[in-house]
Amino acid sequence: MMNSELPLIIECRCNDMDYRKDNSEFPYSPKEIIREAVRAWEAGASIFHWHGRDPVSGKWLNDVELYLEVIQGIREKTDLIVDPTLGYVTTKNSAEERVRHILAAEADPALGVDMVPLEFGSFNVDFWEPETKQFTTYDQVYSNSRDRIREVLQKLNEHNIFVSTVCWDIGQIRTALCFQEMGIHSKNTLWELVFTGEIIPSGFLPTLPNLQAAISSIPSDAQWLVMCWNGDVMPLASWVITLGGHVGIGLGDWPYSRFGKPHNGELVDKIVKMAETLGREVATPAQAREILKMPQRSKLQPLTV
Repeated sequence: MMNSELPLIIECRCNDMDYRKDNSEFPYSPKEIIREAVRAWEAGASIFHWHGRDPVSGKWLNDVELYLEVIQGIREKTDLIVDPTLGYVTTKNSAEERVRHILAAEADPALGVDMVPLEFGSFNVDFWEPETKQFTTYDQVYSNSRDRIREVLQKLNEHNIFVSTVCWDIGQIRTALCFQEMGIHSKNTLWELVFTGEIIPSGFLPTLPNLQAAISSIPSDAQWLVMCWNGDVMPLASWVITLGGHVGIGLGDWPYSRFGKPHNGELVDKIVKMAETLGREVATPAQAREILKMPQRSKLQPLTV
């Protein structure tokens, strides 16, 4: 079966950045994050990605209990594929610290995680100001050495956790392929290709030629997903759907103010409607697990919401 004949997997990217000032629907607390998970699931998402945050200030936090509370709520109310971050603010910490909340969830049979995203390289995260034509900072680096990648992969492999392959450029794709050849990174993965908007020029520019270049760099039978960090994924989404990829969208990537003050479920619904217009079925979480060759979680039955 060609990828374009497979149901479309939609990942809800809940709260990576901080757009609360633009939209009060942006979630901080575990209760708010669970609310957004349910909204996204009801709209048609099959994967849910989020970051732990201070419930009041919104500061990024990697407290284990914050993650466990969200995972429990998602498991009770949905059958979503649970995909927590490894922690944006923990990149200077040890591999053990980056996976601490993941392993805590895995220790509880009723919780667990389904997928963990891992970036395969470092990148600059200084923000560009188009009006002033200056960067707001000049020294912000997300540092992710190949040694750190190896350490984290080894920890996750010990627990047989599905790792998605997050790549911001062709070099990171090539690096991930090397890790696959080394036998450290599974070939059964979801390639998450990060395009970026105008204010963060560190990823693929969201154009069709760049999309084609990225796709041509990964194995032809691979599953792949496109997101646009700090930018609008909509212009690329129709191409992604047509070419057989999958789509990530959410308030964590962009406020989507042109739609008013949408919640995450409303953004997922826009991708669902686009897929329907283009004649492509949208995957349920169970179908997404099958497409990604993940174990089904039949022992967990979502509550009626």
